[in-house]
Amino acid sequence: MTFLLLLLFALFPALLPAQTAAELDDLLESPAVTYAQAARFVLASLDASGSGPDTDAEAAFAAASGRRWLPAKAAPDKPVRLGELSFLMTRAFNIRGGFMYALLPGPRYAFRAMVSRSLIQGAADPAMTVSGERFLHILGNALAYTGGE
Repeated sequence: MTFLLLLLFALFPALLPAQTAAELDDLLESPAVTYAQAARFVLASLDASGSGPDTDAEAAFAAASGRRWLPAKAAPDKPVRLGELSFLMTRAFNIRGGFMYALLPGPRYAFRAMVSRSLIQGAADPAMTVSGERFLHILGNALAYTGGE
């Protein structure tokens, strides 16, 4: 498993432009990624936060909420669900969904779009919480799919 993570980091070096080792350790050990952590890493991978790579998780959460990439009920310390993470990533990386996503954009159809493009693999349900390891795998897939570095 450690080899797989090292391979992931080697293939996607820009995935982690400014995260510290402590942040990565916290994320990898986390059984459930929070909204703030997810926003921090997604925005850092895009450098879309506008304040550079040193943006903390709370500021990243506020930026993602301001862009309406997160549901209104989201709280920074609440675990993110796979459907809501899918919505964050489809919005952040401009991943197009299907017909229903175009009509009713939201976590349910964003999740379906991510699964249909094999960005989310394995057993998955939109209501599942996301571990740190799985989050990094999905983020790496999204970056590879969109041509991110």
